[in-house]
Amino acid sequence: MKKEIKNILLSWLNCLLLLLLLNGCNSPVDDGGTENPSQPKGKPVLKIYLFAPDSPIVTRASTGYVDASDAEKEIHTIDVWVFEHELPNKKVSYIHLDNLSFTGQKEIAMEISNQFAELPKKPNVDIYVVANKESCGLQELGKETTLDELKEAGIGTAYFGAANPVNEVSDMGLPMSGILENQIISGIPPVYTAMSNNVKLVRAVSKIRFILTKSKNNPPTISNLSIKLNANMIPNAEYLFLNGIYPDQKIRIKIVDDSDYEPEATLLPVIASPTIYSCETPTDYAYTTETGQNYENKINNGLKDPDGPDEPDLTQVGVFYLRESDKKLEGTISYTVVTEAGNKDKTACFMMDTAGDFSRNHTWIVYGYFLGSGDLKLNIVDVKGWTDDSDTPKVYNW
Repeated sequence: MKKEIKNILLSWLNCLLLLLLLNGCNSPVDDGGTENPSQPKGKPVLKIYLFAPDSPIVTRASTGYVDASDAEKEIHTIDVWVFEHELPNKKVSYIHLDNLSFTGQKEIAMEISNQFAELPKKPNVDIYVVANKESCGLQELGKETTLDELKEAGIGTAYFGAANPVNEVSDMGLPMSGILENQIISGIPPVYTAMSNNVKLVRAVSKIRFILTKSKNNPPTISNLSIKLNANMIPNAEYLFLNGIYPDQKIRIKIVDDSDYEPEATLLPVIASPTIYSCETPTDYAYTTETGQNYENKINNGLKDPDGPDEPDLTQVGVFYLRESDKKLEGTISYTVVTEAGNKDKTACFMMDTAGDFSRNHTWIVYGYFLGSGDLKLNIVDVKGWTDDSDTPKVYNW
């Protein structure tokens, strides 16, 4: 009798253990140990991992990255398409996720068909990802979108242009895209992964900052400050996706082939009547040979909080997010020097070093300081492309 009871108890324990194991298999979790709502229960899934631009995959060039602001790296919506590599318009899976707020890494589990999951040898796949598509007017991209349509998708004239410049990140974030190509599928049913399984998202727009100051010794009085970007600088459209993954060690521009350029010189909306703060030695904030992050830190420390205990050394008169361009960006900073003898209008020109330097995912800082004469001395930090033999390019991905 005792032996029978023992056998019954062992049977119950085995059943309980089996139920616990099955429950563990059927409860999808992300890396943080919480339930992952993107993973369908009981369905075959393909898992990939997204890396937001603030968490780049480590490369030799990774020392060149500059931190983004919290708003610049936020991801609110995600769309992911998976296509067969050899039959590129044969879709394997699609998913849309919204009401997100994450930085760093994100696990995405996409439902795949039983037919695909049961293939003894699964075809390699291409993975296309868009984040914050609403920020650039591409809401129509969705489940029925083909690979050809994704490749042709463009950020058009109404978004991130010079005629309608974006000077702050909206609640929809900044547009980002990423590609993972020709990936082997592996795993144990019902969970599969792309062999590399991670997609690096890249911001599809570029950023320019205008920083000004003057010396505390004999500071001029400045008014009527304005910044004009020359005509034919920004293309009317750029592609959302590059051809292939984003290159770490070279700049790549991908504007729509037949795009014209915004034909008018454009006044950028700088801060109205900004207070131009002063510092003891303006040349201390000029770029020398430091890394991009160190220079960014130096500029940000000089800006400080105007409502804080210490007056800032620098003034950021404008920051703008624009479509990338294969042109050599240039323009003028105009202002009036106010003196007892009368007012005098002056200008200073800014210009990039090389055509094509204003590429997606880059930042460009134009720093200038007013001399006692009222002249504006510009110290422009030029963008320099990644090269195999250079670990210290001048301006860095952000």
